[in-house]
Amino acid sequence: MLATDWQRPSASVLSRIPDTRAVQYWDPSHLLAKRMAADARDPQPKQKCCVRNEVLWDLAAVYPPGVQWTSQLPPAAFFNGPVVNVKAELEQAIVPAR
Repeated sequence: MLATDWQRPSASVLSRIPDTRAVQYWDPSHLLAKRMAADARDPQPKQKCCVRNEVLWDLAAVYPPGVQWTSQLPPAAFFNGPVVNVKAELEQAIVPAR
């Protein structure tokens, strides 16, 4: 958790990931993070970090192409962090989607 996580990210922060498939959210109420944690199930990998006060932080999730987010989130193909520590694994998870 960073001090900057308490305010909306700037355009320069959002520009760090230029891939148009990536969606970045600022979720001050942690609604998405709580939902992602609540809907986690097999065959989704279990994250090895990133839970503080029962909220997911600094976690990257990759979903298979074509899956639909409905009343329950689909299992992610990649689900781990912190992002800075899983860069290589995250890149490998994205390759099949290209």
